[in-house]
Formats: sequence, C-alpha cells, structure tokens
Amino acid sequence: MPKVEKYPKASTSKKYRIAKSKIKDGSYYNAAEYLEDVVTDKPNKIKRVHQLAELNMHLRDYVKAEKYYKAVVEKDAEKYPEDNYYYALMLKANGKYEEAKKKFQEFLKMKDAKDYPQLRSLAKSDIAGCDTAISLLASPTKIKVKHEEGVINNPLQDFSPKPLKDNKILFSSLKSDTAINVDLATNDYFTSVFVAEKQGGVWSNKTELPSPPNDPKTHVGNAVFSADGNTIVFTKCDQSLIATMKCKLYKSTKEGNDWSNAEEIKSLNKEEASTTQPAFGKDKDGNTILYFTSNRGKSGDFDLYYAKLNNDGTFEAAQRLGNEVNTAGDELSPYYNAKTNTFYFSSNGHPGFGGLDVFKTVGTPGSFGEVRNLGTPINTGADDLYFALDEKGSKGFLVSNREGSISQRGSTCCDDIWTVIIRGDVFLKGVFVKRDDPTQTPVEGVDASLYKVNGTNFELQTNEVTGTSAFVMPLQRESTYKLNGTKEGFWPSVDNFSVSEDEERDTITRVFFIDPILKKKVKIENVYFQFDKSNVIAFYGTKIDSVYALLTQNPGWIVEVQGHTDSKGTDEYNEKLSQRRAQEVAKFLVKKGLAKERVTAKWFGKKQPAVPNELPDGSDDPEGRAKNRRVEFKIIVDNMQDAPEFEVGGEVVKEVKTGPGFTTSTKKK
Repeated sequence: MPKVEKYPKASTSKKYRIAKSKIKDGSYYNAAEYLEDVVTDKPNKIKRVHQLAELNMHLRDYVKAEKYYKAVVEKDAEKYPEDNYYYALMLKANGKYEEAKKKFQEFLKMKDAKDYPQLRSLAKSDIAGCDTAISLLASPTKIKVKHEEGVINNPLQDFSPKPLKDNKILFSSLKSDTAINVDLATNDYFTSVFVAEKQGGVWSNKTELPSPPNDPKTHVGNAVFSADGNTIVFTKCDQSLIATMKCKLYKSTKEGNDWSNAEEIKSLNKEEASTTQPAFGKDKDGNTILYFTSNRGKSGDFDLYYAKLNNDGTFEAAQRLGNEVNTAGDELSPYYNAKTNTFYFSSNGHPGFGGLDVFKTVGTPGSFGEVRNLGTPINTGADDLYFALDEKGSKGFLVSNREGSISQRGSTCCDDIWTVIIRGDVFLKGVFVKRDDPTQTPVEGVDASLYKVNGTNFELQTNEVTGTSAFVMPLQRESTYKLNGTKEGFWPSVDNFSVSEDEERDTITRVFFIDPILKKKVKIENVYFQFDKSNVIAFYGTKIDSVYALLTQNPGWIVEVQGHTDSKGTDEYNEKLSQRRAQEVAKFLVKKGLAKERVTAKWFGKKQPAVPNELPDGSDDPEGRAKNRRVEFKIIVDNMQDAPEFEVGGEVVKEVKTGPGFTTSTKKK
C-alpha cells in the first residue's frame, strides 16, 4: 500500500490545506486520505465532497467515487451539474447499467446541461453503452480472460503488452508509484521496456532492454517492432509535478547486431501535445503505416492518427482517422492484425460497458467498416485497453484495472496485464475399429457414451450409435472424459482422455478399439498390488471398468474375486491381506453398480502363487513376488456350454502418488 504520512491530531482545516497541497503536487493518493478525513469531519461541506469524488474518479476507485458523487447530487444537484453526469458514469463503471441509464437521462434533462456540450454528447453515447452492455451481458462470448501471474504484473502499472515468438512478451512497467512520490533522483521511478518468458505456465526471466529503447533518465514505454523486426518505435515521456505525462515518439533501426541511437520522430510529434501508443499497420495499397494516439486536437481528448512510412525510414505527415473511429471521448491503444485486416482500439466514446472498452473494425484508413464492441469478458466497467493478439490469433493480451488486478487502493486502481484466450468450440471426432483391422474400417452399431469425469462422479454428456463414418461429440476445455463403447458380440471399449485449457485444435481426432468376443479365449486382466498394500492404484481402474462392463453386458454371469499374496509374512497375516485385497476390488464393482449377489470374494493368502516367489537358486525373486500380489477374476457363466476360455494376466505397475479414488501409477520397470 502507498505510504501515507498523516497527522491524526491536526484540525480539519489543516487537513484540508494539506489535501489541497497534495493535489497541487500531484500526490493524489495522499490527498485522498486527508480529504476523506475532512469529509468525515464536515460531511455537509459540498465542495469538499465534490473534490473527494473527483479524486477517487481520478484514482479509478469507482466504488468510492460513486459514493461521493451520489452525496453531492443528493445534497445539491444544481451546485455541480457535471457531477450528475459523473455519478451516472461511476454507476456504469460499477456495472449498474439500468440505474446509470436513468441518471444519464436525468442529466440530459437538466437546465444547466446545455453548458456541457461534450458531456451531453458523451451521455448520449453512454446511454447507448448501457443498452449495449445489457445486451452483450446476456450473450457472453466464449473468450476467456485470465490474470497473468509472475514477473509481468506488480502492484503498480504494467502496460503495453506485445506478444513475441517463443513464448515471450514485450511490455512496459512502472517501478515506483508516481502518484505518491515524484523523486527524479531515483532511477526506479521511471518506466522501462522489458521482455519476459513464460516457463511452466508462469512468466519469469524478466529482462530490461538496453538503450535504446530504455533511458534511465526518463519514462520509456509502448515499444513496438515493425513486421521485419528491423525498426522499433517507442515513447519517451516527461512528467510534470501534477502527474501529467507528455510523450513523444522515437525510433531506432537495426544496424547489424546493434541498434541505432534513439531518434525522435519529429514529423509526428507536436510540442504542445502528447503523442504515444504506436502500432504498425498497412494502408489500402499495402504500404506500412504507423498508428498512434495524440491529444493535439482542440478538445484535448485523445484521437487516433496514422502516418505512412517511406522507404527511407521517414514518415509522412500524420492524418487523423475519421469520425467512424474517433469520437468526443478518448481513443487509445491502436493495434492492427494484418492477417485479418482488422483494426482494434480502445475508446470511452463509443457505446460500451464503462471506462475504456476494446473495439474493432475491418479495413484500412478511409475504408473502415462498422465499429463493434468486443463484448464480455474482454470488456468490463473498468478500463480495458492495449488489446493485441499473437501470430495465430488464438491468444492475446490486454491491460485492465478490473477487479482481480493487483491493487493499491480499492479494487480497480491499477492496471495489470491479462491474457485473452480466444477459442471456438472443440469437438471429438472418433471411430471405433477392430484392433487387428489394418484398414481401420469403422465398426457400425457401437453404442457410444461420453461421460464427463469429476473425481469419482461420471456425468453422461451425450450418447449415440455409430454408423459408417466418424461420430462427432462436443467437448469442453479443462475437462476429463470417459468414452464407453458397447456392441453385442464385442468386448466393451473404455477410454479416458482430457482436454486442456490451452487446447488449440477445434477437432480432436481419436481412434478407439473395440474387439469382438472370441468364443475360445477372452483375456481378463488381473489387478496387482504394492507390497503389503490392499488399495487399488489408478492404472487398474480401467481394468476393473472392463470387468464391470463385461458383466453388465452379460447379466447371467457372476464374478468371483480371488485375492492372493506373495510369500512374505505369516500365513495368518497373508490370509487377512488377501481378504482385504479381494474385498476392496469387490466393493469397487458394487460401487459401480453391480448387484451384490453377482459378486463374491475369496482369498487364498500365499497358497496359490502364479509364479515362484524365489529364483532357482533359492534366493528372493522380487519380480515373481510382484506377480503374486494380485486379484484374479473368475467369471462364472450361466450356460457353461457357451462359455469362452478366460485368460488371466496383465501388467504389473508401481505406485507413484495418491490421487482421488485411486493411487496413481506408472508401469513397473
């Protein structure tokens, strides 16, 4: 949290003087702390409540700003007419769209609203934004937005993320809280450009770029590389004592393995304005252009501009984008996707959820199409900007101060980098084939049932009977599934698989084996146990599933579960151990749904080894003993004349760790 020096014994008037001094110095966090004390002491001083509301809006503490704007409006709506608009704006930022819409309409009806033409224009757009938000919230996209962990986010400002190759990101970060302490002698006060790498799902190896672009004596950020990687454009910004940034565009070009000195792009900068947030793009003729935002217009709001890059590395004169993009509000953080010819930007002037929203339009300057809001969850009532995609277009980043960001004041003060995962639906495309069929011809008439697995619970998702072609079933990411296939005359097919959160395919193609029942021989695999253990490990769960499915398909059959041990230990101990093993497997079958009367358990201790427990020389044989620590299944058929020959056997595995319902395992070496 910001360090705030307070004087608890100071009078209300002194606290107010301190608060005004902090505002003048641009120390808004400190000013807000003092002014809150002042308003608590003198809640009827409407000017001070108005100032506190403004401060909290500036600090993007929307909840507190709403509280204090409401107090002003309810006390005297005519005293500060503009506060009626800002009260509605804070309601909108907090997601209270119906109430916000009503308050915007009330502001437009106010007599003094005519004195605020820009706010009137914005209010009309905000009303449309409330309607848009209500509509889009009813049909959210399948896009996922996730807060990033690791070195790319900290309690201060993190911004301008750009995806790079090899799981890397280019971004800018503020090292010290400029809203609290303006100390130009401290190098970590300035923003810099960094690169980080994602390893094991976490961002690490944060590395500050050298000079250029970075400069230890000024704020550097918003870096972007040209498509060929030979030019980097970035901003250098100076900050006055009232915390107002004024930025200029700079560039550096690659010269062999080095970069040229930073050069100001004077043709694009305006001395009286801030010019920032560059992004490379293409015009209708395929020429490289540079988009950027600047507040050089008469209104002082930020608009989007572009300039053509000449072959000699210079830029032509900047041109403002049309009013289909620019509004009476701010337009920021341009980004152009060359593959889809789509232009993205953020705006608080187009109808949206509140604050800055991300919008898109297809085309090039002079021929842009309809501007569309990207909807939720990309957009929220907070500020959402710096949207950018990777080369594949399936992942990207944005910057937002939405709830969930690392915050120093309230829940929405500070910007963090968030990952955007753009995924369509994902499907399973599968076929059942006979294992020994080299042509892999689909087996018709298989009853395929897909279950979603949640611990020990199985929820049926879909069921269909296969035909001559592949079957298709919808799936969900971050899910585990079990697919059962049954057909008369065939052994049941049981297969488990998972779909990860990062699955990029829209169709997962799988081949499932289903084998015909042969009259002469059927293999039923044993369940093997660890030394002196009776718990079933995960590897054998599907083996027991197959026995269960076999008995379900043949309701006249019953099973005898036979427990065995190796030779270690006394007869009495091994008798009880084999009993526990047999009963554990029998309970599993009953829990699956097999009637108790169809399952019997028998145990034999160490009396019936499958293989010798010792080597020919009489020494211990661990491998042999492992094969004797087992449960076998004896199937008893109602019509013995039709009974197949059951072959027992299977793989011996070793335990690794415990998981839900089973113990996880790997094959024994």
